[in-house]
Amino acid sequence: MKRAVICVENPELHITQYQDYSIMVINPATPPQRLKYLLDNSDYSLLITDTEIFQRNGGDYNEAALWYTSGTTGDSKFYSFSQQQLDHLANTICQEYKITGNDRYLSIMPLWHAHGLGLYWAAKKAACEVKYIKPAELKSSIDYSPTIVSAIPDFLRLLTKQTFPELRFVRSASSALPTKLYNDLVAWSGKPVIEAFGMTEACSHCFTNPLHGEQRIGTVGLPSGIEARIINGQLEIQGPSVCKSGWFATGDIAEQDERGYYKIVGRLQDRINIRGYKIDPLSVENQLYINVPNIGQVAVFGKDRLMCVYTGSATEQQVRQAIGDIDYHCSPRLVQQVSVIPLNNAGKVSRSMLIELYK
Repeated sequence: MKRAVICVENPELHITQYQDYSIMVINPATPPQRLKYLLDNSDYSLLITDTEIFQRNGGDYNEAALWYTSGTTGDSKFYSFSQQQLDHLANTICQEYKITGNDRYLSIMPLWHAHGLGLYWAAKKAACEVKYIKPAELKSSIDYSPTIVSAIPDFLRLLTKQTFPELRFVRSASSALPTKLYNDLVAWSGKPVIEAFGMTEACSHCFTNPLHGEQRIGTVGLPSGIEARIINGQLEIQGPSVCKSGWFATGDIAEQDERGYYKIVGRLQDRINIRGYKIDPLSVENQLYINVPNIGQVAVFGKDRLMCVYTGSATEQQVRQAIGDIDYHCSPRLVQQVSVIPLNNAGKVSRSMLIELYK
């Protein structure tokens, strides 16, 4: 099977036209150097853009899709998935959330993001109605009544400006869901607000809190479509949708509570080592969300000293004090209020990128 790279504003309009190809989706707004890196590693036979189609003599592959991790400076990893793996993903999501052809899915996440692409395959499997919008459109009234919404927390913040009377549930994934936002969404919707977790290496969906059952705030829930275990504090998974056979080390530091729910404590590579004392940035961020009034978004990062940037009206002294109260090792080198936290090319907060920006 040849590869087709779809690099257009609305990829959902094109994917079904190239079912005989392995599909890779790229953001058309990708910076030139980053775009070149992705294309050089795709070995495509077709490149579909909004203006033309390029052809080249690419290789043949036994796959249905090629996905890539976000990366920050051209260091993405690439993973091939078969149609059977995509079907397993779609079946798992549909079964987990009882998605049927009677549902209406509001797709906010772009399809060049694993979160959006995973839900695309599930919606296609269920043959439910889908409306694709851009996140900016959430700032004005939307003439649509979805039963399902799934997005990152930053986009979900905008949902409360809408009126969705037939909503069944809200799903949050791709980054940690702050407790305050969880409570705001529950108050707004009166429906289950479900935190889930996935990764590109496993077709985007690995854990979820249950649709009907206990929602444990601050956890990613229970394994969904995969098996999981924690070895020496590190999360490992295996299953049909995972990129390799056998156990795969995710690079996440995790804990499991007495009910079997998993909590992602941080990324091993993001740990800050201060004189031998290991600090997990995600844990510090969660404490700031709880203890600092009027704080917006937070990003904690660093190598041998802790640094923090944040949005909102909290003062730098409030944030600095709250970090210091966690532990004396956490005394920050930098606390800076910003209008917006810089994101990487995939629209995510990258701690390694922030280290370079604020060194």
